[in-house]
Amino acid sequence: MIYLDVTRILSRFMRSAPTGIDRVEFAYLEEIWKRSGDYAPSFVLTTPWFSGLVRAERVLDIIARLERAWGLHVMAAEDGVYGEVKSWIERPLDQAARRTRRFGGKTTFQMFRDEMIYPFRDIARAATRLTRQLERQSAHAKAYLNVSHLQLDTPERLDWTKRYNLDSAFLLHDTIPIDYPEFCAEGADTQHQLRLKTVGEMGSLVIVNSHFTANSVRRHFENQQLPAPNLKVVPLGVDAKFNPGAIHDAPKTTTPYFICVGTIEPRKNLQFLLAIWRRLIDRNGAATPRLLIVGRRGWENENIVDLLERSSAIAPYIAEVSDLTDAGLAALMAGACAVLAPSIVEGFGLPSVEALACGTPVIASDIEAHREVTGPLAVYVDAIDGNGWISAIEAYAAKASEPRAKAQSALKGLQPHTWPQHVTMVMDELLATLAASPRQGAASKRKAGAKANAKSHNAAIAR
Repeated sequence: MIYLDVTRILSRFMRSAPTGIDRVEFAYLEEIWKRSGDYAPSFVLTTPWFSGLVRAERVLDIIARLERAWGLHVMAAEDGVYGEVKSWIERPLDQAARRTRRFGGKTTFQMFRDEMIYPFRDIARAATRLTRQLERQSAHAKAYLNVSHLQLDTPERLDWTKRYNLDSAFLLHDTIPIDYPEFCAEGADTQHQLRLKTVGEMGSLVIVNSHFTANSVRRHFENQQLPAPNLKVVPLGVDAKFNPGAIHDAPKTTTPYFICVGTIEPRKNLQFLLAIWRRLIDRNGAATPRLLIVGRRGWENENIVDLLERSSAIAPYIAEVSDLTDAGLAALMAGACAVLAPSIVEGFGLPSVEALACGTPVIASDIEAHREVTGPLAVYVDAIDGNGWISAIEAYAAKASEPRAKAQSALKGLQPHTWPQHVTMVMDELLATLAASPRQGAASKRKAGAKANAKSHNAAIAR
């Protein structure tokens, strides 16, 4: 019996496009639900006041809400945000622009108004529902699975898993708040240290997305003189919408453009990238390629936002885009000269893998996670090598770009990890962990003891 924590994803229909962690959570929710016969899943909501069981029909409703909110079944041509961005790309430059264009969909308030929140009647009965099920299945092997970082800094919310003898499995996305606190919100490092402490104390299995993340986790536990958890590396998956055969309506333009995908935050190195664009404009004038920054605004980004909103020099060439559907993003990637990934640090770097799946070249910062995840298929430039980035961008923007043609040729037939493959690999590891777990042995003994007691009781009655 697998208890998948859906606490975080219950609220994500209030966003009109998923973040990286949202994509991961939805993949688990969808795949585990599809394979209910294999995994016997239940879906739990954990709060400061109680933990409860989400009814099966409500899980279907959650999936439907997320699909609707994120436009998961929408084609690029039906994506209003994509349509506006495509028109901007295909039009001549507006040299009179004084601030960068900003494209986006519904606000959080509008999403909440349209979708409303989880029914209160279900919430009121969820705790009782969970307790009854756990008590009925006390002799069965069970595992709690959390694939976001939510609540791991408040382990008391997970005390019920210990009370009912559940194994616990976690997916750790990175240790960036600890290793690079200067790129995160204040207090994020302390919060993440608590998360890793919880994982170390409770985790029978810990999944990480890359060997880079695994090494970072091990280093943290060594520094704290704590035993390292049972770590397994399973690369993230790519949605089928990023396969070349599934991409339609890509922009038709002779104007070169590049894309950078990710939350607008310091570690993405966007201030540096915008400075590069300013230099490209000085060198190339109106022949400068356009740049699409695809992602929501995050934290500690005041300097980046100032450039986007106040720099008239870069305004004609830059657009800020949020709330794209996956189909819209894939279409934009397919028409781009390359996807740029200048980050200072990443745990994985999913947009780069999605770009390669589209057949679009990637120019990435020369960091360990990028080297591991995209291997020889990307071009690497030091994260602060201005001349290197300018040379690479100009080479890939050229009309008859030999480097771009060579990179595109190398990507033909590429078959990246899919989300079903990722989830299957993780669940296989989890089931193997359960089979070898001392808790399972204890559960089996309790079950055998209960059967023996019942047999003895029946024999006494017969006498």
